[in-house]
Amino acid sequence: MNLPIIFALLVMGFTFTTTQVMVIRELLVVFVGNELSIAIILSNWLLLEAAGSYLIGRKVQELGWGRSGYAILQTVLSLLLPLTIYGVRCLRDMMGLPLGEGVSLLAIFFWTVPLLAPLGMVDGTLFALGCGLYAEGVKKSPSTIGRVYLCEALGAGGGGILYTFLFIPFFTSFQVAFLLGAANLISALLLMATMKRKTPGRHKFLCGLLGSLLLTNLLLLISPGARMIEKISLDRQWRGIKVVESRWSPYGNVTVGQREEQFTFFSNGLPIGNAPVPDISLVEEKVHFPLLFIPSPRKILIISGGFGGVITEVLKHPVEEVHYTEIDPLMIQMVRDNPLTAHELENPRLKVHSFDGRLFLKTTTQKFDGILLNLPPPSTLEINRFYTVEFFREIFNRLNEKGVLSFSLPGSETYLIPELRNLNWSLIKSLQQVFPSIYVVPGRVNIFLAFPRKDVPPLLPDLLISPLRHRKINTHFLTEYQIQLKLQTQRIKWLERSLLRGEAVRLNRDIQPVGLYYGLAYWNAQFHPFLQIFWGKLVKLRFGHIALPLGLTAIFLLLLGRVLRSKLADGLKDPILVWMVITTGFFGTSFSILLILSFQTLYGYAYQWTGLFIAIFMAGLAGGSWQMTRAVEKIRPLTQTLLRIEILFIGFIILGLFLMVFFYSPSGHGYLQAIRIGLLLLSGMAGFLVGLEFPLASCLFSASRERVGRAAGILYAADLGGAWAGSLFIGVLLIPVLGILPTLGVILLLKLTSLSLILTLPR
Repeated sequence: MNLPIIFALLVMGFTFTTTQVMVIRELLVVFVGNELSIAIILSNWLLLEAAGSYLIGRKVQELGWGRSGYAILQTVLSLLLPLTIYGVRCLRDMMGLPLGEGVSLLAIFFWTVPLLAPLGMVDGTLFALGCGLYAEGVKKSPSTIGRVYLCEALGAGGGGILYTFLFIPFFTSFQVAFLLGAANLISALLLMATMKRKTPGRHKFLCGLLGSLLLTNLLLLISPGARMIEKISLDRQWRGIKVVESRWSPYGNVTVGQREEQFTFFSNGLPIGNAPVPDISLVEEKVHFPLLFIPSPRKILIISGGFGGVITEVLKHPVEEVHYTEIDPLMIQMVRDNPLTAHELENPRLKVHSFDGRLFLKTTTQKFDGILLNLPPPSTLEINRFYTVEFFREIFNRLNEKGVLSFSLPGSETYLIPELRNLNWSLIKSLQQVFPSIYVVPGRVNIFLAFPRKDVPPLLPDLLISPLRHRKINTHFLTEYQIQLKLQTQRIKWLERSLLRGEAVRLNRDIQPVGLYYGLAYWNAQFHPFLQIFWGKLVKLRFGHIALPLGLTAIFLLLLGRVLRSKLADGLKDPILVWMVITTGFFGTSFSILLILSFQTLYGYAYQWTGLFIAIFMAGLAGGSWQMTRAVEKIRPLTQTLLRIEILFIGFIILGLFLMVFFYSPSGHGYLQAIRIGLLLLSGMAGFLVGLEFPLASCLFSASRERVGRAAGILYAADLGGAWAGSLFIGVLLIPVLGILPTLGVILLLKLTSLSLILTLPR
């Protein structure tokens, strides 16, 4: 009789995590790979779950819902899963967005709320209803909520691992949705089969409905039905082009679209190459300006986006070796499979590395005459990590004495808006920390040239025209006249004056990725100008603006504790516990996001590991929850244990601060394999602490309440509400502006406020 309930709770956690990771990956394609959208999507999901838990879940026992109610919600969930995936695929079309165009963070926030609302509300309600179900069918005790929390965490950990290593390589999103739907329907049938049948007719009808839906899910899963729905939804998602192929890898989505005779390659929704006709004028500028500066180019490195013309233009020079790095092997495979692009990768002088470009530079001992970064502006953390002071230093160490680094940023022929000026100026200042000589070729796209030596000749047209003639390079756009036009003295002087106007800018560093902020500010100014005022003010935010009020609040509560403990502590116990759960939820989600974004900065493939990070966190949460639920009925006094756990939180965050300093230091770069394991261990330890505290807090909170479901609804909503705030404010606002270490400082100070309040409780 108890096994169906335990199975239902495990399926609940498994479904929650798998669906979250899957929907996030799908939405990243819509929002062109911006990792900050992960924080917004997750925050909305958590907010909706909190609403379901608080508004519906806390009333479920009063409504008399039992096994049949839980089974009905599982049935609704099975129907919502494929509908939500289809809704994601239709979202870009509904928003009226052209292919490859990103959206503002505010638009992501508002559009994902209605899309995720049904699924999120059902998720939140299921937890509270599951607590009531467990209390009635298994065991009603002070640890009931903690035991349900444990089952959910175990299922969630399994979901993260299976999705990462099994579902992504072998199943489409719709197949995963039907598989999850079948699991929920099987669970619902088991619950219905073991319940008391007060109304046999209604019971038979529900069982028949569940059986029919289960059979439908299984047929769609094993037949071509799921593939057909996949194709229909992809055509809707990529309306305007013919989808030649769309596949998932651990690194994200790669799609090849065709419009007439032109093919475009998309990586997570972002166009990165065209064939057979690229933007030839831009390609020629990106390649020939730096290579004509090199007296004798022999060995060249291209980081990303080499196909679609760049490799072809580089090979026009007398080079002996061209090394090309692309992080996703699937992208290389799909380029090779396309007859219009395959030839570009077949030249014997070309060496292709399916490897992250930054990691390649860390591990290779080779030196290059030229390094070309063919990347978009830093509008994501994955891209921003190629524009930091630390990365420029890595390039400096891999360049020959007369070599050159080149990359491009958006520019202007007439006027640099403040956001565009700040983006260009920040990266120039970051380059100046490493390279002694820097030139910028102005235009609609600014070409940056950085040299590892001081004695670089002036940027004069004849310096480039002479090798262009000598090497007999055939160009379509970059003619001798065009070179003279681009390098006119007045144009270069105008750009210098434009960059020097305006406010000071910050350096772009790994640990403080402010280049991401400048990139997003420019993007919003270009496509969503109504957000200019907000983003313009945000850059002035400093750690002290947040730390001072939080620190003063913690001190005030600590000093007031003596009075509260003797006079008001009993009456304030429940609000104190709710606030503590809120701060713990804030810590859990914000610390997880901080680790994922740190992983992205250091390694560049967080898409592959997002599910694993979530799985490790949930495994740690399950371990902590299991430990506490076993001991909670024996521990006395409970508030003393709660105080010790809060102190552990403070110590753990301080440990995280020291470890992050090491991870991002030059010394830490020699231990990349160990750091990867270290980040995962931190995720598991954070989950363990959260798992320890929630069952203990729920035991104290529910002791004064008769209905477990109501107590579970309130506390779960508090946990999710804190997680929502952590996801939104830490992931979207604080990390791009303040950086990693100040963000950890904010988390520490917020947790100190809950520690101060716990000190007011009688022990």
